[in-house]
Amino acid sequence: MTQPQREALFDLLTLSIYADAHISLTEERLLESAFIAEGWDSEYPKSLFIDESFARAREMAESDDSIFDYINERAQVFTTKTAQKEVLGVVKGILKSDGETPEENEFYSLLVQALPKAK
Repeated sequence: MTQPQREALFDLLTLSIYADAHISLTEERLLESAFIAEGWDSEYPKSLFIDESFARAREMAESDDSIFDYINERAQVFTTKTAQKEVLGVVKGILKSDGETPEENEFYSLLVQALPKAK
């Protein structure tokens, strides 16, 4: 995964945990594991990116239109079927970790639409 793809994935993951307006400890731990597993290859400090990613997610989560636009914007960097499937798998794993809600299912459906090659 390229660094821009890692950053987009992290942004999608942080947004995904705001989908049901409830951040569980399980989701938080899995998100942290995903950040570690995907690595980081940038001069920009990872901790600063994470803080900014959460701030962006909180802002975007305020409206359905913002969520939809943000998902589509961040999904554009995943151009291959393999990359799109990986993103869906990682996000689905986090959403399922504490039980899925209708809001999380809707978020996931929007993400699937934004990643058409993964179907």
